[in-house]
Amino acid sequence: MRFRSCFSRSGGTGKLTVVAVAVAITVAMWPAASRAGDTLSVTGSSILPETSSAATASVLPQTATVASKPENEWLAGLHISGYLSQQFGLWQDPQALREFTPSRNSLSTSRTLLQVDENYRLNDKNNFFAREWFVYEPPYDFNSRNNPAWGAASRNHSSFGHFMNGYYNNYQVRDAWWETKVGPLTLYTGNQIAVWGQSLAFRVGDVVNPTDTCWAFGFANLEQSRTPQWMVHPILNLPEVGPFNSNFVEGIWQPGWAPNYWPEQTYDPYGKYIGEGAKAARALPCLPSASHGPSARFDIHYTTQQRFGLSAQLISGAIVPDPDQHQIWWCKQFAGLNFPGTNPLPKARQNSLPCKLNLSKNNNPYAPIGDGSLIDIGVWNIPGYQPQNWNDGIRLHTIVGPAELTAFWYNDNMNGGSPGAAIWHPLTNLYDYHYQDIQDLGVTTDYPLPVPGAVGEYLPLVFRAEGVYQNHVPFSDADPYNFSAHSYSDVIKWMLALDIDQAYAPWLTDTGNLSANLEVFDSMIMDYSKTFVSNAVSNNFAKNDVSVLFNIGTSWLWNDIQPSYTMIYQVKGINMAIFPAVVLNPPWTKKYFVKVQAIELLGGDKLSGVGFFKGQSMLLGTLQYNFNLL
Repeated sequence: MRFRSCFSRSGGTGKLTVVAVAVAITVAMWPAASRAGDTLSVTGSSILPETSSAATASVLPQTATVASKPENEWLAGLHISGYLSQQFGLWQDPQALREFTPSRNSLSTSRTLLQVDENYRLNDKNNFFAREWFVYEPPYDFNSRNNPAWGAASRNHSSFGHFMNGYYNNYQVRDAWWETKVGPLTLYTGNQIAVWGQSLAFRVGDVVNPTDTCWAFGFANLEQSRTPQWMVHPILNLPEVGPFNSNFVEGIWQPGWAPNYWPEQTYDPYGKYIGEGAKAARALPCLPSASHGPSARFDIHYTTQQRFGLSAQLISGAIVPDPDQHQIWWCKQFAGLNFPGTNPLPKARQNSLPCKLNLSKNNNPYAPIGDGSLIDIGVWNIPGYQPQNWNDGIRLHTIVGPAELTAFWYNDNMNGGSPGAAIWHPLTNLYDYHYQDIQDLGVTTDYPLPVPGAVGEYLPLVFRAEGVYQNHVPFSDADPYNFSAHSYSDVIKWMLALDIDQAYAPWLTDTGNLSANLEVFDSMIMDYSKTFVSNAVSNNFAKNDVSVLFNIGTSWLWNDIQPSYTMIYQVKGINMAIFPAVVLNPPWTKKYFVKVQAIELLGGDKLSGVGFFKGQSMLLGTLQYNFNLL
């Protein structure tokens, strides 16, 4: 029997520590945001600042350049653009992947992506935007070699390899929303992305859209890894009041209708979800990869060493991570199967209680967390459309002097799309997942630092900051006397940053400029316990999980050559992710470019932060062609 969990929940920090790490990695990997109709590769930094609303940023300035004949006037406001990209990636050391697959094939990725954007300006008060994605990836030896493991994990399938080999293909309408302006009110209705955070790499105030980590790692920027949500999204401009300028209030209402037709949900080989289809986009499909038992591509490491009080170990040598270990420690049926010294209970209590370990929820015959398994979690019920399951929020914006300030509240009934920590039915093999209701209270600021003019010409410094308070965040709890294997704590996340934006640097380049970013991120667990543990890796959380981002980029020959260097350093484990890259544009056009990049994952702790992905260092090459059709 396989005891590995098929998911990797990092205990419940609200958005998954693993998800945050994956997003931090993905944001450094793509040089162009490619917003609606944006057909130029960006300059300087390989990390892009996001606007407060992707919908707002996506409407193009329109010009009546289409045929002027009366019968074609209705096309005058239509603009169609997009890009076609091909990316190839090679594992730097296939031998380092032995924990994940028997394959030693060097190919890490071969992805073809076509993005098509339609901007339609009906009149001054009505605009429409839609974005389609068409993605194809070939079968990978990484997945195919895992077929025997897939078969062993399932009762009804001899192989899940064919699911994994089509898992990342995507043919769908991604964004589709209508903008209406009525006086001071601008209303966005439809499937869209709303960005309330300031951070370039860490999700702090970015609380509205769930993250698709199974698709994102190694391929997309932060915006592309966000999952659009169907919402009603009004922005109401307010009059100036005293020193407060550029005032507006922004609202969000998400009724829970969120269809998602990606294969990663529709053809989920584990059959995890109730409500897939009409509600699927509310939930994170991968925690953090397509599968975590057996591993799909871009997975994190399993526990390979027993941690006293955090994991259990059977005589077979299998490591049983939280929450499974409670039954290993307590139930009589496991007496004599623990290695000496691995059970934290007193001798008299070890394996002292009779348990019912043959129960079944009878609702998931496919998964290793399904019917009658050691941990029968069954399907995860995605909350529906009832008012108590709605997500909603409000955000206030103002400018006071040179400072831009925002404050927001967001009611997240989906815990960022994560099902939280598994809850044990004591003395059984049954567990439950619930999507916890999280309240997010946040503030952000941008402030140009006052420096002498002679200095500001060369170092235009901007200070950024944001902080979020989250209440009642779920955590897996390895306290053997906690018979739910589940606890809660409030969490505070904050980020401080300094930016150098488009600095004049004649000592470096006569035809470009210099941009740099430094971010410090911390996630603080307020009611910290040493028994809070990351599921599947049996690793304690840090009370203060600190990471630092540094990015610098420049350009030569008027953006024809754009080198950049990005790195993320995590204090716990002294882990680092390094992303040197260069973008090359031909001097005669900006319609296409080539990007060459290395992804280096280093550190001393493979069960924490960016160290989760050690062994998955890659070399990437991307060719992108940008087009305007109309």
